[in-house]
Amino acid sequence: MASKSKRNKTKFKWTKELIFLIVGILALIAATIIINIPKGSAVQLEKYNKAISDYNSKNNAQYSFIPEENVLKETKINGISKKKKSNDYTFVFYGSLANAEFLENLSKVNNLAKEYDVKSVYLWFADYVEKADDDLKATATYKNKVDEYNSIINENINSLVESSNGLYKSQDNFDLETYPALLVFKSDSLVFNSQTYSKSEDSAEYSWDTYINTAFKFAKADKVLTTE
Repeated sequence: MASKSKRNKTKFKWTKELIFLIVGILALIAATIIINIPKGSAVQLEKYNKAISDYNSKNNAQYSFIPEENVLKETKINGISKKKKSNDYTFVFYGSLANAEFLENLSKVNNLAKEYDVKSVYLWFADYVEKADDDLKATATYKNKVDEYNSIINENINSLVESSNGLYKSQDNFDLETYPALLVFKSDSLVFNSQTYSKSEDSAEYSWDTYINTAFKFAKADKVLTTE
């Protein structure tokens, strides 16, 4: 009769060394995944430069691309509503990546902002207006939304003019349906609106270079801002 031999079964044991090794491997995998996920700013930058590249190719243009080190940050109406209340100047560039003027001046806005040591220029896209077809634009819902957005931007407009001793100029009300527009806020007041000049009778005397330079003068101390 064949003898039955007993097999020795080795019981698996968790050791500190093994646990540390596994934890280390998992941490390395997690770090690799995180490193390779594009940051939001990188995704946005790629979007801006793709729009510029596509426009350049289709129109034989040479609009400048946005560098990796930039001050551009996307925001929406709720963000502007909060930021405009700051006692510091808040700069907003309103427009669309499908708009030639916006694409042409996006790099200029970024470059001059950096020259004036502005930390952030907020990009607010005209999605609501741009995506609305004629049927939607004829509805009360659309008109009410446009009025709501305009009211937020224009609330307290020119409230700083009276007490500024000529520091600020009176600005026209912002119009959501007109873009691009460069806006500057301080203490919940709209102190610069490029639409004021682009819609004026002598608009031919102005250019986007003028708008951008005038807007970023606010980045310096109030004492260096002069009425022109």
